[in-house]
Amino acid sequence: MVRTKLDQLKQEINHYIDLPYMINIIRHGRVVKERFLGAKGHWKEIQKETQRLAKENKINFKQLPAKRLYNFQKKHKIGIDCSGLVSQLLIYYGKLLGRKITLNPRKTSADMLTSEPLSVKIKDINEIQTGDLIRQKNGHHVLFIVEKNGKVIDYVNSSFWGRGVKYGQVDLTDPTFDNQGIYRLKSLFLD
Repeated sequence: MVRTKLDQLKQEINHYIDLPYMINIIRHGRVVKERFLGAKGHWKEIQKETQRLAKENKINFKQLPAKRLYNFQKKHKIGIDCSGLVSQLLIYYGKLLGRKITLNPRKTSADMLTSEPLSVKIKDINEIQTGDLIRQKNGHHVLFIVEKNGKVIDYVNSSFWGRGVKYGQVDLTDPTFDNQGIYRLKSLFLD
């Protein structure tokens, strides 16, 4: 039985779920302290580093309960930030769609992903689709849209406030939701 592209995307997303949020320390526009892979690594790289550190600490990480694994990764500065997560998912989803996405996750930011020349703003709520991005916090945060059902959006993001990578759902008509625009990566859908 062949899985749909959305099912494959969700399976990829599930590898990131519950990873801690991690970000580089930046002062005066320069990275002062870089976290593991600049908080932008692919889940396989994150898992490999977790295994390496667990072995070094004589811990069988596969037997750790989810909360202890999260705390172990957090303690060792292993995680992913919002733009790293979104970049990795855009690259993966692009491959599923037969599109080559030329993003360098280590050099992208939430603002960059939701700005020209990479993206175009979606003006009509009816045009929103999987892979579109929601800009928040004046370009300091970004959400990846997984699915749209009417005015309800299922998304995934990595945030400090949400304790890492989590799914979320929002009604786009909710006036309390921080929605500073829906954006589409030009190279993903537009020719």
